[in-house]
Amino acid sequence: MGRGTKLRNSGKAHKKRDDKETKVCRQEINPIAITVDKWQNKCEVKTNDKNRDKKSPEKTSRVAGRSRRYKLPEEGIQKKDSGLGGKIYGIREGAGEYGPPKGTPQKGEDSTRPLDSTRYFDTAQGRKTYSEVAEILAVSVAKTIETIINGSPEVILVTPEWICKIHNEIGGSLFPDWAGRFRDVNVQVGTHIPPPYYEVPVHIRLYCQDLSARLSSVKGQKDIEKISETLAFADWRFQWIHPFKDFNGRVGRILLSATLFSLKLPPAETASVDPQGKEGYLNALHIADTGDLSLLTEVWVERLLNAFEENREK
Repeated sequence: MGRGTKLRNSGKAHKKRDDKETKVCRQEINPIAITVDKWQNKCEVKTNDKNRDKKSPEKTSRVAGRSRRYKLPEEGIQKKDSGLGGKIYGIREGAGEYGPPKGTPQKGEDSTRPLDSTRYFDTAQGRKTYSEVAEILAVSVAKTIETIINGSPEVILVTPEWICKIHNEIGGSLFPDWAGRFRDVNVQVGTHIPPPYYEVPVHIRLYCQDLSARLSSVKGQKDIEKISETLAFADWRFQWIHPFKDFNGRVGRILLSATLFSLKLPPAETASVDPQGKEGYLNALHIADTGDLSLLTEVWVERLLNAFEENREK
């Protein structure tokens, strides 16, 4: 039975999990929750203002190693002007612009089809191939993750400004005209139609407020179910809003990595990389669009248990 099928079955059986399985989950989470501060102290990179820019090679290597532990597979790029379209890399399907619905203040652009990796993109650094753009983005993502985990988990606060800053850090050197700004067009992502562009700022503000409240309620928790529900919400809702023209998947995964770090949890997979995992994850997102987060919560339970196991083996 494939992983995607297992996840679908687990969604249907979510409310019928027997006592034995529940006990196993608790046995997995409790030792890790009790020692999570020790793990955080072990991985912490101590800095001070005087020596902030004088990291030793050993420290730099250690930070880079920690950054690589956050699993961030590449995501497709999209249309040449805005970056819309692309391939499936664990975060929904490729996006395309569509005509504005009735009542939209301004007109959207024509619909587009995803472009393949042989196309060129006009960037602030000149014309570049898909591979060249993807490589630059990968470096930007790694640097952003490094900056986050080189700081303190207590100071991480997800706000609309923080989200835009992350987006600009990723794509600003290539697409300064729109990086760090919410989209100004309507988009369709596979079968999902995110909110109209003029509603994005409100949705993101409410998302940040909701996420903050949820994080406050699970900090220090030992219940893997509640922690996974919070991560499932953070994961799904951001992608549902789809606030930017492109790189939503990358920003969303960085946001999830920052959330894990803020909860003093070990790095966990933030996007599926194998075909069956992608299928199961996308299916969980589609079900979450209907208001049912149970299947996506199961995905996060599995990810956290795997992360705890990997951490114990190190």
